Amino acid sequence: MLDTLALQRILMNGTVLSLVLGVIILGSLRYNARLWLQDYPKPIRDKVPPLSAVEKRERLVLGLMVMGVLFGGVFLTTLQLRTYPAGAVSFGTAYLHIFLMLAIFNLFDAVVLDLFVITLLKPRFVILPGAEGMEYLFHDYRKHLTDFLKGTAFCAIASLPFSLVAVL
Repeated sequence: MLDTLALQRILMNGTVLSLVLGVIILGSLRYNARLWLQDYPKPIRDKVPPLSAVEKRERLVLGLMVMGVLFGGVFLTTLQLRTYPAGAVSFGTAYLHIFLMLAIFNLFDAVVLDLFVITLLKPRFVILPGAEGMEYLFHDYRKHLTDFLKGTAFCAIASLPFSLVAVL
């Protein structure tokens, strides 16, 4: 069962994952926000030029880095769960542990990165050249909610294979 130590571990792992990915995401936005063009509202995507060949390669490297940290963090958590005595961690407990860790990052992404930094603070580096004056589109809360719900579905699905590995 999830005891206090496990809950603390979930919170710690979710927080560390959120902070590491937050630094990578904000750093990459500062470096070149166009690398996140696919996540901008459609009217902005339609107004700015498409990614160059160099930007496409950089976006691929960034995507691999983000997915590596994300799945690497989940894998490390899976290994932590395997340190419990055999049978002490059920599939449901492992699933809940991994899901909640990922959900913490999903919530951090939605609230801190999307709503607070991008929507409220609107730092200059998130405004794409050619889309100045379109910042009002960042206030599309339906898109933020939809992205959060997609993230929750991702968390639910991605937790399954790792949970199996944790208990086998």
